[in-house]
Amino acid sequence: MSKQFELISFFLFMNLFVIQLFANSKFEWPIYADNIKIRLTSLFGESRSDHFHNGIDISSDNEPVRSIGDGVLLYSRYASDDPFANEWGSGNCVWIAHPEGFISGYLHLKEGREQGILTKEEIYKGEVIGKSGNTGHSSGSHLHFILSKENGTKIINPLPYFSQVEDTKPPQIGQLIIHVDDKFTYVNDKDNINISRSFPVSITIFDGVEKVGLKRGIQKAIYKLNGTKIKQANFNQISLKGNKWVNEDGYSFDELYYKESYFIGELNFVSGENVLEIEATDFHGNTTKKIFALNVNRIK
Repeated sequence: MSKQFELISFFLFMNLFVIQLFANSKFEWPIYADNIKIRLTSLFGESRSDHFHNGIDISSDNEPVRSIGDGVLLYSRYASDDPFANEWGSGNCVWIAHPEGFISGYLHLKEGREQGILTKEEIYKGEVIGKSGNTGHSSGSHLHFILSKENGTKIINPLPYFSQVEDTKPPQIGQLIIHVDDKFTYVNDKDNINISRSFPVSITIFDGVEKVGLKRGIQKAIYKLNGTKIKQANFNQISLKGNKWVNEDGYSFDELYYKESYFIGELNFVSGENVLEIEATDFHGNTTKKIFALNVNRIK
């Protein structure tokens, strides 16, 4: 997270002089590929143990990375700029400022800065600004792409700004998880459970895709307990509020995730039947609902 704060400080310090010199047009994908739908390995807003995934990941190795639109170079850092200081987070990166306050970030680029990019007065849509790689904190070659506004203090899901990727598979909702200190119990529909107090409850959800083994995050989750909505969580943007990143509903990371699963809340089930309804929607509008009817025995 410290690197994000450093970049934000840099953006605020910079006097952004992007004037309306460029025609406003739809953004292009930063990597040209016919099979982009199975190369999107991670989506915006997913859990990364203790923070939000602030962009999308596109599986790619040594391919041209292109500017999504017209703009000017805002920031670029490669390991060769300072051989004594490794960048363990973003790796080699390029940041471009676009009209209407958009800022695009291209991370984990391969070593070898694109010739002449530092002296360009303008960068055009589709222009090659680097090659995909595996630098920084990365477990495999890919492009981590970020789209932000408000000088980097609001990071947004970039998918709506690109040409649509076909996706007809709805999210998959797994088991409920009741957490008891460092332990947990999986719960299924129609299970009988004995509890003495309220406990944190989470749910496993992932977006179904065509590629086997690929599990991606969702765009929205709605949780209802006994007919009453207890939380709606949207994953379209995150903003810096004080020293925390929160989603558009004002929820922080710890209020949305619990031990790598989606956090429903600290639930205080009543004796008898409790009906918990989960509704999950992916970034393409595909929706799944699942109901858990639990028979609860409150013990003293």
